[in-house]
Amino acid sequence: MKDYRAPENRSEALALLETHIERDGICEGCLASWARLVDFPCSFAQAAHRILADDAATGDR
Repeated sequence: MKDYRAPENRSEALALLETHIERDGICEGCLASWARLVDFPCSFAQAAHRILADDAATGDR
């Protein structure tokens, strides 16, 4: 997995959220990708959630 940047659209956000999941309080995706021990949700997961929330809000109009 090589997600060196935050997601920019819905499909990238969904793909990222499949791997950036919580495991004992840390982000599994960051650990697998870069051996980084970061709190979950990491900045990538946060960005993905924002994109999906924005899409949901836009779809409600």
